[in-house]
Parts: sequence; structure tokens; C-alpha cells
Amino acid sequence: MTYYHVKDIAFLQHEPLLEKFKDIKAYNKKVNKARAKNNNPLAERLLSRKPDYTLDRLIRERYPGFIDALRDLDDCLTMVHLFAILPAVESKNIQVKRIYNCRRLSHEWQVYISRTHRLRKTFTSVKGIYYQADVKGQKIT
Repeated sequence: MTYYHVKDIAFLQHEPLLEKFKDIKAYNKKVNKARAKNNNPLAERLLSRKPDYTLDRLIRERYPGFIDALRDLDDCLTMVHLFAILPAVESKNIQVKRIYNCRRLSHEWQVYISRTHRLRKTFTSVKGIYYQADVKGQKIT
């Protein structure tokens, strides 16, 4: 069982992103209702005005400075390199564009590390090959 502080729950209730998610849920209900009634013009009009959300505010809140973002770069780079070696399979919802973007990002990272001479350690484990670089005083594996 997990317990939360009342203060944390009250803080989360005022999150603007939750309002956006509620709007999206209501929007999806309207589209499904229009489709169920075979009202295709209304469904098409609703689909053209799909609500959208951005995560810019959350990212700025979590990473106020560049050094803060560098500290969490390990997990991001691991995921980018993982997607870079995956095959693009449309049936598994892995788009070709995403795979190419991850390959490009992983190559750009490797070029940056090699050109700026930031590579400090390289080691191999059962899980794969790891590189450790030093960027702005932060060790990134």
C-alpha cells in the first residue's frame, strides 16, 4: 500500500496538464459518439480540431538548468541507442521515422564525444558496451 501526503495530492490537483487530459478524454467521447451515430461530417470536423498538449512546462520545472539535464542524460541515451538498433516494424507500432531519428541522434552524440575528446572510459558487460564521457563536469555513461 502506498501513502501520499495531502499536500502532494493538492499540488497535483492543480496541474494544468491534468485539465488537458480531461479535455482530451471528453473530446474522444464526442468523436466516438459522432461515429456511433454515423454523423461523419461532425466526426471529421472534430478530428480536425483535436486538442493538443505540450510538456515544455514540466521539462523546465524538472530541469531548471543545463547541468540538471545532463545528470539525467544516461537513461535518455540508453533509450535512444536501444531504438537506434531496433528494426522498424509497423505492426509493432515502431515507426521508421522514429528509428531514423534515434539513429541520427545516437550518431550525433558519438560524433560530439569523439570530436570534443570527452570519452573517458569504455567497458563491456553482459548487457552491452558502455561508454563514459565527461561533459561539463558531469559523468555520462
